[in-house]
Amino acid sequence: MSYMRILFAIVLTGLALPAEGNSAFADEAFTASNSDFARERNAEIETSMTRVEAARTAELERLQNEQIEAACAASAQAKFNRERNDEINASLIAAANARAQDARDSDEAEFEREQNAIADASMARDAAIRLAEFEKERNQEIDAAMAAYEAAKFAEERNADIGRSLAAVSAARQEEQFAAARNAEIENSLSAVKATQQLIETGSISQ
Repeated sequence: MSYMRILFAIVLTGLALPAEGNSAFADEAFTASNSDFARERNAEIETSMTRVEAARTAELERLQNEQIEAACAASAQAKFNRERNDEINASLIAAANARAQDARDSDEAEFEREQNAIADASMARDAAIRLAEFEKERNQEIDAAMAAYEAAKFAEERNADIGRSLAAVSAARQEEQFAAARNAEIENSLSAVKATQQLIETGSISQ
């Protein structure tokens, strides 16, 4: 409740009370209103101080964060600069070493080229020898395969001839056996006929 509203309430209350009691009641109401006003004012002050303190804390934290970020950025930049300088120094050292190595190798380059040419020629000769040996072995394998093929073909043809010969022999044997059996049957028939004739001639068969 604001101070003006309290005064307005006191005035209305004074108008409603008898004249002799207005003074004492007004004093009590005024004292009560002062106490309420003081409490409200203190609460507002505390709230304001709390907001101010929070704002100061936030600002302090922001400043500290900015300082930390700046320090981290400076540290990172310093680290980057050191690493970059190390890389540049390493590159310079490597380039110097490479130039020195090139200078040392320049005297040996011709000798190495000659040795490489000799090695290449030797390798070419070895390759030609190996190729000739491979071709020789390959030709031998081909000749052996052809000989084996011819031998197999001859054996197959020989087996066919043998098969035909065996078939002919078997057929001849069958014919001979058939002829022998037929002859035996004929002989048996002739023997029976002769025996019958003899019986007829001797009269042994009843008329």
